Amino acid sequence: MTQTGVVYSRSVNATDHTFGVSGRLYKSNVLIYDHQTESLWSQLMDTAISGPLAGNVLQKLPAKRVRWRTWKKQHPDTRVLSTDTGYQRDYWRDPYTGYYLVGSLMFPVGDVRQDLPTKARVLGITIADESRAYPLEVLEKRSGSLQDRLGGTSIRIDIDAEGQVVDVVDANGKPVVHLFAYWFAWQAFHPDTTVYAKAK
Repeated sequence: MTQTGVVYSRSVNATDHTFGVSGRLYKSNVLIYDHQTESLWSQLMDTAISGPLAGNVLQKLPAKRVRWRTWKKQHPDTRVLSTDTGYQRDYWRDPYTGYYLVGSLMFPVGDVRQDLPTKARVLGITIADESRAYPLEVLEKRSGSLQDRLGGTSIRIDIDAEGQVVDVVDANGKPVVHLFAYWFAWQAFHPDTTVYAKAK
């Protein structure tokens, strides 16, 4: 599974689609599917890997993943989706808690590079076919702005006083698409990725 921080446009070939979780995995990463054609899509490839839309690519849209208290402070009038859905389900219970705590994988992904622990959480960025993983353990120990260069582009990662990544932008302040993932998943789909701590 992946801890994403990215949103995809639901427009494919100028047609809006709706998506759901398929329950299937590819390299231990959950595949989504579109209701219109039932094509299967890889989150980390941004691409349909089977079905009528195989080969089509989803457009990434910049998104932020922040703590609720941080968001609420910045946007006090935000409306929140109700948990009163009509279904008997405890939405406060995370069904993956046990998975987070275990260092091993439930399903194989092939050889996992030893740069980082298998389930280390990383911020992943790809620019111009160059990928880099920024270990959250490293980022959480600092605050302020981290400057880096990737794919010929200068980027800035802003980190608040609590060690939370709050923004990723280029030199012009334009949002840079990024996602949060486990190391094993990021390296499986980006085998040539560098790791920030080892890139310096």
